[in-house]
Amino acid sequence: MTTTETISVGFQNRAGTRSLINFLRNWALPILVVLLFVLSIFLVPKFAELTTIRAIFLQASLIGIAAVGMTALTLSGNMFSLGVTPTVILGAMVYIWVGEGTTSMWLGAAAAIIVVVILGIIQGFIVSLGLNAVIVTLAVGSVIYGVTAIVTKGALVEPSEKVDLAGFATFDIFGIPLPIVVFIVFTALAWFLTEHTLIGRNVHLLGANKETARNSGISPRATTVWAFIAMSLGFGIAAVIASAQIHSVQADQLPNLTLDTVAAVLVGGTAVTGGDGSPIKSAIGALFIATIAQIMVLTSVPDGLKQLILGIVVVALVVILHVLRKAGSR
Repeated sequence: MTTTETISVGFQNRAGTRSLINFLRNWALPILVVLLFVLSIFLVPKFAELTTIRAIFLQASLIGIAAVGMTALTLSGNMFSLGVTPTVILGAMVYIWVGEGTTSMWLGAAAAIIVVVILGIIQGFIVSLGLNAVIVTLAVGSVIYGVTAIVTKGALVEPSEKVDLAGFATFDIFGIPLPIVVFIVFTALAWFLTEHTLIGRNVHLLGANKETARNSGISPRATTVWAFIAMSLGFGIAAVIASAQIHSVQADQLPNLTLDTVAAVLVGGTAVTGGDGSPIKSAIGALFIATIAQIMVLTSVPDGLKQLILGIVVVALVVILHVLRKAGSR
């Protein structure tokens, strides 16, 4: 074999290896979710029941909508938000307050989303000045929690019997619960905006290389604010769905939502440094997290052990995806 032929074979082998790595990066999680479902049907009691499958997708819809929204923030290079839970709880309370005051769940939903988006714009502007997004969202989340706890005095916020605000949770479209339909539509819309619009490309480029983005004429400040708006839309919609599902809200509810949302984004393969990821993968990550959680419920795993197992699984997947990403870029 000549030197030229040897080099050619080497390039072909390297290209084949890179193709395999990229295939694993793109399809490992969906395949894992399918395998998890198939194995659980045979090994986990009651997993194959319709009520269980419905519960998984309903839980995934709440986590997923928040995760899909947060994907824009992570893609922009601003890591993630640690204020998911208090923000969603505040939005849920606004939904109840305005919905009951106007006797309209639509006005309640609009008010909740607007309030959450305004908070997102404020945080986006602060972060665009150069502050760390994790610290800002954690601080704002703490303030929101404090305000809601003081205003409500730790009591439940719930609508009176004369007002029905559960419609967003109980309505079905062709037998599919509305939260799941909203989850699918929101994911599709987020994917389109991220992959096929100018602002989506700007978010990708900003996360990949801030200096290159700035030299290309992209405004880091405006793009960061847009990323926070996208995230806040997800949080606002999740707030409405959460309120409609649980009917009553308390300041300290949904304690695991922040970690589940961050886990879904990272398990979905979005690079924590930004520039690489997809809302669809975050949605699949949410389905994976919800499936694992439901399996542990059905097998009566203690709460502490649940968090330990979920944490180990998330860390393992994130490390594997990081290694595959690095290997694929060589």
